[in-house]
Amino acid sequence: MNTAPGLQKGFRVGPWSVLPERGILRGASGDEHLEPLVMNLLLELAIAGGDVVSKEVLIERLWQGRAQSDEPLLRAVSVLRRKLGDDSKNPTFIENIPRRGYRLLAPVEVASSSPPESADEAATERPAAGLRPGRLVAVLAVAIVVGYFVYDRLLSAPPAPDAPIRTLAIFPFQCAGTAEPYLCHGFSEELTASLLQVDEFRIIRRTELPPSGRTVRQIARDISVDAILTGSVQQIGDELRISPVVTDGRNEFVVYSQPKSGLVSNILDLQQEVAQEVADAIVGPSGEQLASRPQPQVTRAYHSFAQGQYLFERRNLDDLRTAIARFQEAISLDPGFGPAYLHLAFAYLLLPEYDSSLAEEDLYARAAETAENGIVADPSIEAAAGTVFGFIFHKRGEWLEATRAYERALNGDNSFALAHHWYSRLLATVGRMDESLSFAIRAYELDPASAVIISRRAIAHFWLSELDEADQYFALANELGLQAPIHDLAYALYLIRIGDIDESRIYTRQGLEKYQTDSGWVDSVFDGIEDPAQRAEAVTEVAGLEASGMLSDFILITLWALLDEPDRAMATALSMSGIGQDFETGYEVLFSDELAMLHDHRLFGELLDRAGLQDYWDELGCVADPVRVRCPAAAAQSTAASR
Repeated sequence: MNTAPGLQKGFRVGPWSVLPERGILRGASGDEHLEPLVMNLLLELAIAGGDVVSKEVLIERLWQGRAQSDEPLLRAVSVLRRKLGDDSKNPTFIENIPRRGYRLLAPVEVASSSPPESADEAATERPAAGLRPGRLVAVLAVAIVVGYFVYDRLLSAPPAPDAPIRTLAIFPFQCAGTAEPYLCHGFSEELTASLLQVDEFRIIRRTELPPSGRTVRQIARDISVDAILTGSVQQIGDELRISPVVTDGRNEFVVYSQPKSGLVSNILDLQQEVAQEVADAIVGPSGEQLASRPQPQVTRAYHSFAQGQYLFERRNLDDLRTAIARFQEAISLDPGFGPAYLHLAFAYLLLPEYDSSLAEEDLYARAAETAENGIVADPSIEAAAGTVFGFIFHKRGEWLEATRAYERALNGDNSFALAHHWYSRLLATVGRMDESLSFAIRAYELDPASAVIISRRAIAHFWLSELDEADQYFALANELGLQAPIHDLAYALYLIRIGDIDESRIYTRQGLEKYQTDSGWVDSVFDGIEDPAQRAEAVTEVAGLEASGMLSDFILITLWALLDEPDRAMATALSMSGIGQDFETGYEVLFSDELAMLHDHRLFGELLDRAGLQDYWDELGCVADPVRVRCPAAAAQSTAASR
């Protein structure tokens, strides 16, 4: 039987080399990165050496018994299978033993030493042909001395003038002393937003701390950047100490390291000072000052706002509600602080997407009023506030007005990731899928740490049937623990497309429960999707669900299509009306491969007319086939807005 310490050094399973300490699965086509939980699952199965490991044992070892059901385990197994290229129906790596557990089918071979990191490193392990052992030792000794001398000079030398830093990864600042997480998060967010103004290098935002045991050179290589920015925020009483460090990952030269101290009430001034000095250190003093961001006049207002931002990014119903209270508190403390109005409006807009029982129109009206009040209080937010109005027009099906509002917002501030993200959603709703992906990618470039934006990129790839890319970004959003129900349902549809019905059931239930909707019907309907012999019962079940009004129209349309009921799917689509998430997503899914049966339906033209899509396309000079909608003139204008 294998041991954990022995396997940690590296092992082979079938054609794969496994490097547990680095989280890497290495095969002929390259490296696959496994999240720690999935790697630990593989280790547990490898330790058993082909014996069955019960679900109870795996849950106890991987979650210390905290998992309340089998679903987290099923999800981890599914991810591992995809990484290994395994088929659950005809497995070659992981076998599911019903009512017992899992076992590893492929043999495990413990490596005598860690696999080399590259072909070049592998070559250094083989003696050169024609060299006698004594001469080989002498040559190696000289090489080591020279190598250490060159390496030492590289470490102490500044970056070469012809190799400027073009990409900078910003890792979250660590909290020390009594500093609260929201304070460190807020500092990182504001610092990143300021540095996004610098055109000479690109920002890569990271959500995790740098991995321990890895050098800066290794970390930079792993994430393909030139340099990394790390730091800490320490609070002792009313005093703050900010310790930022920029390190060139190509030679591990410290480009910038200048601790800053000041009062908590001056945190935004400290952030602005650090941002300016980092920019000057990387590109050289240019005399150009980074534009200062709006600051509250009352220190307590900043703390309330920063707490709200921190909770808003977590994207679940309870945190959204608490975030609203914090933004309202910030406004009451400082009525002139525009960003608090803006984020309060955003939170109002999103709230119905996490609680389907709420009245969308009331919250949209409240969001619009909040944005208008914010513009009066702080005119600097006017461009970004256009995103609020674009969102509302979109949800009401006023496609052209939404398009114009988003483009005005982006022309005013094209570094605002949320505007690109929401515009991507609109473009998907009106069938402009290629452009939708472009804006999703731009949003990701601006904010690659946002799980919501990562999910949108995954969905945009999925609609265009770019399944490898969709898998990559769906997996990343899942690893970040995204709580958005629409993400779960989109991922469930993706899983159906790739044939993983069992995993799709899990995410469908999960998404419905986040919508606070009954999910007891999932198994019977999915049985009908999977097995034509059970389809009649599934059709009866869905008809009952539609009559009860308990399911959103976009879910019903998709279920009818998956059950091969085009007339029922079309009837439901034609009945869609109103505003909100249901209305938007109903038209977005219309252009997916899953609803291709409707594109040739006799009533498809009527559906487009009723939605106002044909008029929208005509106004913008679009050509529709209708699955791919291309709008050359409008696309050129949208592209200009994204730059």
